[in-house]
Amino acid sequence: MKYLVNSIILIFLLSAFNVKANEPATSSDTAFQAGIDYKIINPAWSTDSEKTVIYEFFSYMCPGCNAFEPHMENLEKKTSEQQEIVRVPVSFYKQWEPHAKAYYALKMMGELDKAHKPLFAAIHQYKKPLRTLEDIGQWLSTSFGIDKDAFISTAKSFAVDSQIRKANQMVKAMGIGGVPRLVVEGKYMPDFDQLKTADNIIEATLYLANK
Repeated sequence: MKYLVNSIILIFLLSAFNVKANEPATSSDTAFQAGIDYKIINPAWSTDSEKTVIYEFFSYMCPGCNAFEPHMENLEKKTSEQQEIVRVPVSFYKQWEPHAKAYYALKMMGELDKAHKPLFAAIHQYKKPLRTLEDIGQWLSTSFGIDKDAFISTAKSFAVDSQIRKANQMVKAMGIGGVPRLVVEGKYMPDFDQLKTADNIIEATLYLANK
């Protein structure tokens, strides 16, 4: 329940972000301090990547994650070639697991780019009851011509199960208590509540990625 409450709170915070998006940054916005503006994760999670990794922990079922998606697009535009965003779908609730599996299945099938944003919209804007892999598979087939049986088979595969287990390990190791959350290099976690606006969150994330 606490995750749902956190998501509802984040919707109100992110609504405020939209109002403040065009406000100029002040000198205080750039004075990011460990223990105040961001948490240091110790021990850090090994990214096993030559690039600087920015993890986004999210769920398609999370209203706050849906509200934060436009800001993730903004972050993507501002990352360099030496940086990469890695999305990690969480399964805090059993009801969220089909959507985490859907993310990994679509990624493995090379269909993620076309379905990622529309899946958020289908759930939150159009209120489609996409609760099971069968529901999601039918929607993907109707909306994008993605083979339903191939999708469901991939979503139920050992490869996807392995990704789900790894995601669960990452959530535990990095102390992810709610979503959306960002973690830079498996070590730095911007504090959404302290940073208050989307501009500050993105700026702090890029600052940490460039450390």
